[in-house]
Amino acid sequence: MLTTNDWNEKTVDCMESKGGVTALQNPLENLIRTKIFPFPTPEIIQKLYKSERGNAFSETQKSSFTNYYTDLQSLNSEDAITWSVFGVLNYHAEASRNKFVSDLLALAGINDAVCTRTCVWLWRRIPHPETLVSGGPELDFGIITDNTVVFGESKWNSSVSNNQGVSKRRNQMELRVDFLRKYGVDFFPYAKNKVVLLVSKGTDNSFDCLSDGVVDVKNIHWEDVCKIESHPLSDEVKRYYYWKIRK
Repeated sequence: MLTTNDWNEKTVDCMESKGGVTALQNPLENLIRTKIFPFPTPEIIQKLYKSERGNAFSETQKSSFTNYYTDLQSLNSEDAITWSVFGVLNYHAEASRNKFVSDLLALAGINDAVCTRTCVWLWRRIPHPETLVSGGPELDFGIITDNTVVFGESKWNSSVSNNQGVSKRRNQMELRVDFLRKYGVDFFPYAKNKVVLLVSKGTDNSFDCLSDGVVDVKNIHWEDVCKIESHPLSDEVKRYYYWKIRK
């Protein structure tokens, strides 16, 4: 059995895929959970499905929690950092969530956002912007404030997918912009600011051209997000980021 230290210097069991990717034996040990009740939360349980990548591990390598491999075990997991930064917000005091969201939007250049009321959610699907059927794009995270709506896309080691839509020739960002452009006024009538926000390890300005005065497309870095001092778990989030970036 292999072991590694987590962001709190706790020793945890891990395993290595045939391709050299490290995964923790217990997916819950890949997630920040300080002061969270209940844990695992409904959002996390939703993500504890059996992964198609399980064949990257030997038959003897299984999760010590689920008895099968789930993507949340991987140290490359985008969902793990999305939960650990954004998912925990709704389980902490409203005032701290409001302040963090305000600082996050300022970081993204949305300086007129009003954040006296905020809602943050993870992994909810919207109707498909081309067909309006159910099971459309899954938003990695979403944010709603008094006058702003954000559709968030999280990337860690992967890039924005370009095989989306009916034609399989559109990218993930285009579909989210398309939805907000077509239906944002009706669904979010209070939202002066409609934003598609890409959070990634490095700068990706290739989607700036999608901004059109109705929807703004922004890109910010995980490092800058994780350094926002107003996060209710600021110190732990910073430790988590630097642990993850070293792996």
